[in-house]
Amino acid sequence: MVDKTKIIFFGLALALNGMDREDYTRTFDKTVTLTPGQALRVEHSMGEIVIRTHPQLELIIHAEIHVSAPDRTRAEQFANKIEILTEQASSEFSIRTRYPERPQSFFGNSAVSYSVRYEITMPESTPLDVRNAFGAVSVNGLKANGNIKSSHGSIRFQDGKGAQRIENSFASVELANNAGDVVIEDTNGAVKAADVTGALTVTDRFAAVSAERITKDITIDNTNGDVNISDSGGTGTVKNAFGNVTVHSFRGDLAVHNGNGKVEASNVKGMAELNTSFGEVRFSDIGHGLSVRANNSRIEGSKIKGDVKIENSFGLVSVTDVDGGTHVQSGNGEVSLTGIRGDASVKTSFASVGTSEIGGALTVEDTNGSVKATNVRSAKVKTSFGGVVLEQVAGAIDVNDQNGAVDATSNAPSGCQPIAIRTSFSPIRVHLNGAPSYRVTAKTSFAKIRSDFPVTVSGSLSGDNLNGTIGDGKCELNLTDNNGTIEILNAGPR
Repeated sequence: MVDKTKIIFFGLALALNGMDREDYTRTFDKTVTLTPGQALRVEHSMGEIVIRTHPQLELIIHAEIHVSAPDRTRAEQFANKIEILTEQASSEFSIRTRYPERPQSFFGNSAVSYSVRYEITMPESTPLDVRNAFGAVSVNGLKANGNIKSSHGSIRFQDGKGAQRIENSFASVELANNAGDVVIEDTNGAVKAADVTGALTVTDRFAAVSAERITKDITIDNTNGDVNISDSGGTGTVKNAFGNVTVHSFRGDLAVHNGNGKVEASNVKGMAELNTSFGEVRFSDIGHGLSVRANNSRIEGSKIKGDVKIENSFGLVSVTDVDGGTHVQSGNGEVSLTGIRGDASVKTSFASVGTSEIGGALTVEDTNGSVKATNVRSAKVKTSFGGVVLEQVAGAIDVNDQNGAVDATSNAPSGCQPIAIRTSFSPIRVHLNGAPSYRVTAKTSFAKIRSDFPVTVSGSLSGDNLNGTIGDGKCELNLTDNNGTIEILNAGPR
């Protein structure tokens, strides 16, 4: 019996849905003259609002009331009960839509559907306040402050002047060309703002945010949606989670705090602070320094004027072409630095470090990872269970390794710079250019010491212990190994 009842009701529903319907439309028109400074307020639902402006003080209201019902009589009766209420006050003129209660039937309603569409022409200098639901809102040419709030319908604003505040939910917001500050709050709807001569503040969730050609500060707080900013200025602050952030051509300082999304920044004239986790970080052409904090992220970038500071774990860090100094701290990720014109320092573990063309002092602290540096001013390296290769080092060399081979080439312009190398269970090779001048202290065990240069020995001779001088002995050369050979080699003329 229960199954038969369900079949009967389902058949009735199908039959009602297939019934013929009648549409009825009536219009409302009114024109009034507003006083200077008087505001316009519109309260509406279930329909579109289109607002245009003109220089006159006249307010022109046109509304189309549309009703659909099973028959024309019911459609007309319901349409005639829909009221357009207007009220004139000293401070504002209000327009309000009032709908009658829909008559109930056995199936919950009388199958009446309805909407009201407004076309309003208003004075361009009149402040505007709009409230709507389940219908789009369009405003064009407002030259005064505006406040627009809607839901379940898109909002479009263009060619305005003044402070604008827009709130929406479950639908998009699009704003183009406003001379004044703009605040946009949206929930589950995409936001696009362009050509704002002023500051922009956007709050959103679960949708993309785009900002283009914003002249002053930008503040964006988003969740689960991509953020794109281009060709803008002022100070930029972006907070996001689970969405990518891309910034291109930004004229001021930039700070990005992302949760688990990719971050890209390019052509930033000011300083850039880029933070995320579990997402890539890419940057280029940063004008006044860079700071990056990330977790489990791949970090790559180039062309930074100013100092660079990067903190990461479990991801590659690769930086090239830096005018200032560079500091990298990584947990277990490979690090590559090239073209650093200031000092460079690296701390990581379980990964390799590679550097070249370091104009200042290089300091590396690694664990269980190899280190290679080429063309650096000076090098101080500490690692274990990984080899160290240093090439074309102009200044001092200091290496503390454990169980890793060390191969270092000094390119000292004055004939010598202090060199100190320590390791175990692997060989030490030191290459000296030109006419070196060193006081040599070399010690190993269960292995040999060999020198391509004549050494004036002081004390007793021993195959695993050497104290003496090369040339004039101006600089210290200290080599200590356990169970590994030590070689002092001639790299040829400088």
